[in-house]
Amino acid sequence: MNDHGTSTAAAIGCLVVAILCWGSIPIFLRYFTDFLDPWTVNGIRYTTAAVFWLPFVIVLSRRRRANPGPWRRPWRDALLPSFVNAFGQVGYGISPYFLPASTIGFVLRLSFLFTVVLGFLFLAEERPLARRPAFWLGAVACLGGVVLLFAGKLRVGDGHFLAGIVILLTATLSWGGYGVSVRKKMAPYPARLSFGIISIYTSAVLLVLMVSLGRLERLAHLSPRLWAMLVGSGMLGVTFGHVLYFRALHRLGPIVCAGVMLATPFVTYLGAALFLGEKLTPVQLLGGVSVVAGGAVLLFARRPMEQPAG
Repeated sequence: MNDHGTSTAAAIGCLVVAILCWGSIPIFLRYFTDFLDPWTVNGIRYTTAAVFWLPFVIVLSRRRRANPGPWRRPWRDALLPSFVNAFGQVGYGISPYFLPASTIGFVLRLSFLFTVVLGFLFLAEERPLARRPAFWLGAVACLGGVVLLFAGKLRVGDGHFLAGIVILLTATLSWGGYGVSVRKKMAPYPARLSFGIISIYTSAVLLVLMVSLGRLERLAHLSPRLWAMLVGSGMLGVTFGHVLYFRALHRLGPIVCAGVMLATPFVTYLGAALFLGEKLTPVQLLGGVSVVAGGAVLLFARRPMEQPAG
């Protein structure tokens, strides 16, 4: 195999591992609900990621000072994306206390729809997408899939489940806004610097919430195995997943990577069935597939906008 083929194969491998990393996180979070509160879980997991990214931020910040170029002020520009990310992370961390991991995995795919819709409001270059029929078809498929996922529980008036829906949809909407805010505020900066600074800011917010609202005394009673799972899930979801995805992104491009990432909720679904004993009804599974299919149609609609001109 030549160097080109080897590089492409390595990128595909990185993307597959990134899918496994991100697909496993709802399973970890659901498992932790029996041992810790969401504030403590969020604080520990994100702090792990921030510590990992800190050396990259220091090195890249020094380069910025030596050669400012178009970099401006990354710490200031990262404030808005970090706040939006922290808000979404709070909702994501709370949702497993109300909803199954497999449901969370599918609904999170709505973030792409929310990114596109919010892009209409804040990014002028996104607005032509509203004139494409494929956008509306994808949006209807996504929203219809969510209705199928939740219809059974809502019909029986499950208030606990309804609260989880509101929390998860709010988190997903926030992450749609996060994608838009990163593109608007952090476009001039390298991805590692941007994500590193955002991780540090986000972990600071989550640590304050952990100290204020968490039951920290429970940490003293965790087994080494649970500590390893807690820290490891932070590394997998917030650190390794992003590192591997960025590497694949540089080689394969955004369309291929975003398309393959649509497989993530199926990893969550299979893992939740295997390790947590979760099951979706046929109607719920159909809803999940509809959300993913809608995401694929949205991606197809956006494809000409992602391709370089000329």
